[in-house]
Amino acid sequence: MRALRISLIVFGALLVLALIADRIALFIAQGEVASQARETLELSSEPDVSIKGFPFLTQVLGSHLDRVDLGLDGYEALVDDQMLTLEELDVRLEDVELGSGYSSAVAERAGGEGLISWEELTRAYGELLAVSGNGFGVEFGYAEDGRLLLTLQASVLGQSLDVGEVTGDIVLENGSIRLEVADEDIPDTGGPEVQAAIREQLDIEREIAGLPDGLSLDSLEPTEDGLALTITGSDVDITG
Repeated sequence: MRALRISLIVFGALLVLALIADRIALFIAQGEVASQARETLELSSEPDVSIKGFPFLTQVLGSHLDRVDLGLDGYEALVDDQMLTLEELDVRLEDVELGSGYSSAVAERAGGEGLISWEELTRAYGELLAVSGNGFGVEFGYAEDGRLLLTLQASVLGQSLDVGEVTGDIVLENGSIRLEVADEDIPDTGGPEVQAAIREQLDIEREIAGLPDGLSLDSLEPTEDGLALTITGSDVDITG
């Protein structure tokens, strides 16, 4: 019995040491992935990294991770070359194949969610409109029916004119977005010329770019806090 107790104690101690070693290795690996992801994605700070699955060391020995979660708060994408900050961009990477010494980490599948605040969307869109110099302006918000609320402005003979509020949709096609508002919903304030100028600007397609390689925009949905987005992808390399 004494020998059995000693064996159990030794086994328990080895198990605890193995668990500690596993957690230490996990901590080091998460830090290494965060460091390389920051460099590859050109981030201002290291992202939050969480490697799922237990035990970790057996995954490393097999050079395969079940799942890696990245938190990329404040990620900067582009809309027609205008910087657009995505808040709370959380990316899930699944079936990640590891290269020697974490030299590469490529996810077979990926998905995630993020948010563009109404203030940020208004700012970025305003910068795009300022470049065109056509005097058209728009402020984005959330309509009670779950659609976009657009507050339109226009400049007529050098005077700023509040055109009014309309509801509309944001349409995503092949990585480009455009605003969709029915003709009858555009206020007639300012006359036909102003209406035509508003229609012209609403119909312009804007290209979204700058997402991590292998990821693309899948959907956009208005919420009270902003424009919620989902992304999907495959063969995503997070370490370059």
